[in-house]
Amino acid sequence: MRLRRLIEKPARTMRSIVRWQQSALKNFRKSAPIYPGTAPDGLRVHLGAGEINLQGWINVDARSFEHIHSRTASLALTEFTDGAVSAIYMCHVLEHLSFDEVTDLLRALGKKLAVDGSIIISVPDFDALVRIYGASGNDLDSIKHALMGGQGYEYNFHKSVYNHSALKGVLEECGYLDVSRWTPETEFGCGVGDWSSADLSLNLKARKADQRARS
Repeated sequence: MRLRRLIEKPARTMRSIVRWQQSALKNFRKSAPIYPGTAPDGLRVHLGAGEINLQGWINVDARSFEHIHSRTASLALTEFTDGAVSAIYMCHVLEHLSFDEVTDLLRALGKKLAVDGSIIISVPDFDALVRIYGASGNDLDSIKHALMGGQGYEYNFHKSVYNHSALKGVLEECGYLDVSRWTPETEFGCGVGDWSSADLSLNLKARKADQRARS
């Protein structure tokens, strides 16, 4: 029975990866609206939205889709007033930046968040990729796109990697508090059709510190 469980778990993981890869290809450039069941109050920004049309959020991306409200190659949200945003959601965005760029971005986004505003992040989990790689019999094809990007267009190349301790450390270094895990079901009330539901993803959220209270 134990041997059976050891065999079945990697198989389920591989099936999950295949499903998400197929879904990503199927939904490429598809802008069908996604209606989350729950969402924070206030102004909410879906940064790096891509093909995901998240209702109730301002969709921001460098590419042109019908549902994109603000098209820009900058991720710093300079078009928003400091302290005006209640939540920022980024799914598989940070890995497209260098480590220094990620630190600069997280600090810049912290200025845009209201006091106790939330930053909600999903990235490829390096620890999960290592497990998937081993379970696949060291088949590099099983993780190469999650690790290095799909590489099908200008912005889809990866420059940095994260596991739980690394991402938590960067968030805390940039002044965020209460770093914790999240799931699409607890955060949005449902899956939103992106990589945040995949087994290979690390989902962490944190809140902006009240700088006045710390000074």
